Amino acid sequence: MLNIALVGSHSTGKTTLVSLLQQCFAAKFYCISEVARSIISQGFPLGQDANVDSYINYVNEQLKAEKKSQEVNYDVLISDRTILDTVAYAEANRTLPRPFIPIYLIEMLENVWLLEKDFYDIYVYLPIEFEMELDGIRPADKEYRHLVDRKILELLHKNNIDYITLSGSVDARMKAISSQLFPHIPPINIGHL
Repeated sequence: MLNIALVGSHSTGKTTLVSLLQQCFAAKFYCISEVARSIISQGFPLGQDANVDSYINYVNEQLKAEKKSQEVNYDVLISDRTILDTVAYAEANRTLPRPFIPIYLIEMLENVWLLEKDFYDIYVYLPIEFEMELDGIRPADKEYRHLVDRKILELLHKNNIDYITLSGSVDARMKAISSQLFPHIPPINIGHL
């Protein structure tokens, strides 16, 4: 079993990568995906409008999904976000005038993430390289997107977390992740490899 955490700001290709990996490899995947959209559908704002309840509910849903994975037999678990992302967004939002994000919440989120990090075997960072997909859900502010990206990298470095960076086109990212993480899993769809 291999547990992979994808991290990066919004609209960096994390969900696309999860979908392609499922299509291209002969492995049993367990995917934790779209937790953020689930939180939004429950009425909790995310992005620049996130509040304390938003973050608490995000962490709860992410941890529930990770706990549920322990009941399933899989070869590869891949999550398109982790609590690290939540910490980075909270850090970015702390600089905004409203809603106010208290420092004690950010400290708690970081402590929860530092416990969660051991669940994952490897962190995979996806930098900002694509134009934002404006879908009415993700924040459209480019500066905010870059601020979140910087916060993610700061947290990885501050806490000495080993990670790999997937860069380039979708095909280049697929080739890199398959050679680095899946050398022993046969591909079933070589269109993206």
